[in-house]
Amino acid sequence: MTPGEAKTEFFGLLDEIQAMAPGDWTNKDVPAGGYCNYQGTGNGKEFAGARTMGPLSTTEREALRQKVGQFYVSHGYSVKTFDQSTATNKLIITNGFGPDGLILQVYTGDLGTTVAGNSRCVADPQGKG
Repeated sequence: MTPGEAKTEFFGLLDEIQAMAPGDWTNKDVPAGGYCNYQGTGNGKEFAGARTMGPLSTTEREALRQKVGQFYVSHGYSVKTFDQSTATNKLIITNGFGPDGLILQVYTGDLGTTVAGNSRCVADPQGKG
């Protein structure tokens, strides 16, 4: 997979997840990408991004978590859910772990909703990360 393909795959996945909860999203993607340690060589490239919006209702949060979990499974990713709630923010994080370091995270909490993660780490033909 080339860096361009990893970028297209990753931002497409964020788009798909974001579409599961329509609303007024703010895009905080980093399309330029950055360095990653590709197979121990140091010559890798990956991309990161985040999309945020206000909090969903309790029912909408649960529905989104279920959709996202099914989405991760349908792509062959392992799924882990964490309850990171505090006294002021009921926060559940649903993570999807894909191949080559691909990570997708959906945060659903009282303070807001976030879809974030990073792409696969792929060889960078320019060796600059």
